[in-house]
Amino acid sequence: MGKYRSNLQAMRKRAGFKSAREFAEHAGINVKTYTNHEQGDVSMSLLQAWEYADILNCTLDELAGRKSPNAQPSISADEQEIIDAYRSDRRTHRAIDHAISDYIEDMELDAREKRAI
Repeated sequence: MGKYRSNLQAMRKRAGFKSAREFAEHAGINVKTYTNHEQGDVSMSLLQAWEYADILNCTLDELAGRKSPNAQPSISADEQEIIDAYRSDRRTHRAIDHAISDYIEDMELDAREKRAI
């Protein structure tokens, strides 16, 4: 239950609620009930966690401290640009495929030359 406590509090603060009381009053729930959830003294139901997540504008995964299995790896802007260009049209696909193929051939040639020395 400790994960819920730390993430619930972190999500509350991230959403701009400075205190548990402020959040509970905004959510229209008993302050003691919310405080017990945030401190991990009382388990919350799935429905209650869902309501908290909606108010806090986060996912249940974030609230529970679970990394989403569908999370995309972070990539740089340059990498995203290449991916977008690759997906954009067939000519771009071919140009990128040829560039990659040429690069691999160059690397293989360099490796062969180094082995020959």
